Amino acid sequence: MKRYIVEMSDTAEQDLENIISYLKYDLAGDIIADKYKILFKQELKKLEDVAGIMPILEEELTGHKNIRKINVRNYIIFYIIDEAVGKALVVRIGHCFMDWEKYLKDE
Repeated sequence: MKRYIVEMSDTAEQDLENIISYLKYDLAGDIIADKYKILFKQELKKLEDVAGIMPILEEELTGHKNIRKINVRNYIIFYIIDEAVGKALVVRIGHCFMDWEKYLKDE
């Protein structure tokens, strides 16, 4: 099985910071926010091994070629693979109930 180097775009890093901040200050508090930090870290590590097996989303929906996704509880990590260099670039992270099609097209 091929392993990928996982990198996050600046936008994805900001998305993750916003999610953790929302969980911490607006929704659930420190304990839940810390659990989600750990969960995201684990899933991003797991992405090193499974990035290539996830299906490519339809370009008409995303506005981009080769976008893939992995679910993390109520959230979705969107990423693109560059096979030539063996990298998976996380482009956005968002809540599963949001209008993610528009979210990705705005990227």
